[in-house]
Amino acid sequence: MTTLSFVEQFADNLHIVWTFLLLVMRYSGFMFVIPGIGEGIRGLTVRYPAILVFAFASMRPSAYAEIPPDGVVLAAMMACEFLFGMVLGAIPLFIVAGVQMAGQLASTSMGLGAGQLFDPSIGGMQSDLGRLLGDLTIVFFLLLGGHHVVVMAASGLGGQIIAGSFIPTEFTAELLINRTSQIFRMAVMISAPVIVALLLTQFVMGLISKAVPSVNIFIVSFPLTIAIGLLLTIVSLPEVITFVRREFTGIETSVLAVTEEAKFSQ
Repeated sequence: MTTLSFVEQFADNLHIVWTFLLLVMRYSGFMFVIPGIGEGIRGLTVRYPAILVFAFASMRPSAYAEIPPDGVVLAAMMACEFLFGMVLGAIPLFIVAGVQMAGQLASTSMGLGAGQLFDPSIGGMQSDLGRLLGDLTIVFFLLLGGHHVVVMAASGLGGQIIAGSFIPTEFTAELLINRTSQIFRMAVMISAPVIVALLLTQFVMGLISKAVPSVNIFIVSFPLTIAIGLLLTIVSLPEVITFVRREFTGIETSVLAVTEEAKFSQ
């Protein structure tokens, strides 16, 4: 094959190359935020090949993108595709963040705030309990097959969504705002039993310190609050799993709403 014929074939199939680049941008945003798939520095060896494989597998002859008329439209289409992938990947991420915040609140109430680990997924410090609950939530998300739902949506529902057609609207912003607010709602609901129990424990310890001043409340209350907090966390774990499962079941509705918005924009 001569160089001229190769250039001619490349020019004739430029729309296929452009569609592949758009899908790479979509999956780059998706893999950037999706929990449980190649997280951390070592996960880079998983994410980069997965982006190329997913983009290649999502190519459909019926969903090839049109060549943009100028550079501004080209940049806008690539940015929108990246945002589309991020929105789909962020929907389950918000649930994991809510559980992690619940563990952070419970750890602070127990007095475990001093013992924290660096979490590479968030780029900051996080308590051991928050990290443990977050990892359990990610494992539960994968066991439920939630990643299949979001990957199917990111693929364009089998060619129903044309690459480069997604346009962020007010609905997208409202969905992200609502999902962000649910982080705090989930954190309060999950950590409420531990916080309330420890508040009552501190109240009782205060009464004991007034009734028996010779008792060193600080030495007694510190291991007591940790023991009560960890015990309540273990006891409430089945209810937490049920609550998280209900939240993960609801992500299909949000994912379909985003894909419907993308299909409406075509």
